[in-house]
Amino acid sequence: MKGMGVALAVAAALWAAEARADAPGRAADHVVIVMLDGARPDALRRARTPVLARLAAEGVSYLRAETVYPSQTRVAFVSLPTGAHPASHGIVGGSVFMDADWKAVPLGDEDPVAAQALVLRPTFFEDATAAGLTSLYAAMKGYELVGARGATWTLNAKEVVDKDAWENRYRPEADGSAERAAWLKELLSRQLLDATLRLFREKKPNLVLLNLGSADYAAHAFGPDSPHYLRTLEFLDTLLGDFVREVERLGLRERTTFVVSADHGFSGVDLRHVVAPADAPGGPQVGELSARGIEHVVSNTGGTSMGLYLRDGGRLREAVSTLRAQPWCEAVYCEDAGAGCDRSLSSLAVFSPGRSPALMVDLDDDVALSYTNAGQHGSMRPLDRRIPLLFSGAGVAAGRVLGAASLVDVAPTVERLLAIEGGRLRPDGRVLTEALAF
Repeated sequence: MKGMGVALAVAAALWAAEARADAPGRAADHVVIVMLDGARPDALRRARTPVLARLAAEGVSYLRAETVYPSQTRVAFVSLPTGAHPASHGIVGGSVFMDADWKAVPLGDEDPVAAQALVLRPTFFEDATAAGLTSLYAAMKGYELVGARGATWTLNAKEVVDKDAWENRYRPEADGSAERAAWLKELLSRQLLDATLRLFREKKPNLVLLNLGSADYAAHAFGPDSPHYLRTLEFLDTLLGDFVREVERLGLRERTTFVVSADHGFSGVDLRHVVAPADAPGGPQVGELSARGIEHVVSNTGGTSMGLYLRDGGRLREAVSTLRAQPWCEAVYCEDAGAGCDRSLSSLAVFSPGRSPALMVDLDDDVALSYTNAGQHGSMRPLDRRIPLLFSGAGVAAGRVLGAASLVDVAPTVERLLAIEGGRLRPDGRVLTEALAF
């Protein structure tokens, strides 16, 4: 009798989950978010991307969509599932933040699951689970999974892709060949997509977030104006087509919404001058601050922007004046109203007490930060912050081209599509009702 009771309880739980999955008012049973890491919308317009063009024609696209600041993968991939700015969710950029005891707190490079405890806002994965839905987060870089709290299944590309391709992901040459390096970057997304599709066929999750990172690697290695970058975007379009066709083959297309976007854009940079080189003895340092004895830690937030943690807060104004005198300093942001900064961290929605650096600094594109990459990102410049954003499929209006939107608007809009109501999500963004047709 005890075994029968357990069986009845399991059956009841399964029935309840199925009932919730068929909730009235739900526009979509599946939402698939495909992120084209580092894809600039102007480059996509130059590229041959017939799948994207068809999805846009059948749905809604935004011409002035923007990511958060700093425009960095780690930050954006927490803002996406939380619908929140860094000031709200607490992941402010770089691979660590310095706490009050001047200890480095890691942000998920080695263990993104442990770092999920640092995220201060709920995710749409948690809400989906509470609503009886299932979800999958497939991460190209691994540390994106800091924002995966609540996901039913996760994929970390480091565990499923070719090791040689992974080792060469940022390099402009592999075995002496730029063509091989470019091909290996494409291979990474091919293999991550294949792993995602295998799981999708088996589990049919209601919510999927997939990061295809090849364009980011190509832009870093070759520059965002290079033929390799454009070709990689075109390759990713074919992978997107593979996902669409698989959804159609499974008979799920009529009840599936596709969302396509990116985490950030890109700037081309001059490699002849590197600020705070990563291979410097003792780690990256701003030489002009070190010369004054201002102890600091550099946080790389994409390559065109950096965070600076200062050991002695009393020297902040001196640090600001020193940075302003440098020809490579485009803008300085801080909370001290009298320090002469361009804007406050609060106004940029990046001030998280106890976590944010004392200063955020945007670099001119005449320099590269830490690494000699031909393309970098992170700043407030439109090239770095502008992203593609389109919705297509179930519950979405057809043939609309709209204006402004933000990456933080995606999570609340997805919850509306899946009819998730009364969840814990506390987004800074809004539901993009103008894109919906239900």
